[in-house]
Amino acid sequence: MKKEMARSLRSQQGFTLIEIIAVLVLLGILAAVAVPKYMDLTVEATNKAVDAAVAELSSREAMIFGKVLLSSAGYTNDASVTGHADYTTDLGADFTWAVAASATGGTITLKGTDVVLTRTASTATQPGRWIRP
Repeated sequence: MKKEMARSLRSQQGFTLIEIIAVLVLLGILAAVAVPKYMDLTVEATNKAVDAAVAELSSREAMIFGKVLLSSAGYTNDASVTGHADYTTDLGADFTWAVAASATGGTITLKGTDVVLTRTASTATQPGRWIRP
């Protein structure tokens, strides 16, 4: 039994240099394809996060517009909407305003990336809207 075991151990061979090189080449090709895909996913995720923040701003705009319409004073001008304290605050820890939000827009920063946003003014029948040009 020991002889058979010793013989089987001697007859085993390792990988050849060609096989190892072939595996390394395949791994290199996979890495060359995967890394750009990962970078695209990162940029796409950042864009989607900014789009979500813009949607949140437009949603807040509509909510405040509704409150103003239902108030006793009613809608008087665009400043009656933009003057609310919760207008552009607390969009999440990842977002900051690089330039303070105004009635015409502002610059929002997400993890070091500045994005310029514009805002259309509200009218007596329609709330203002935030957009990413």
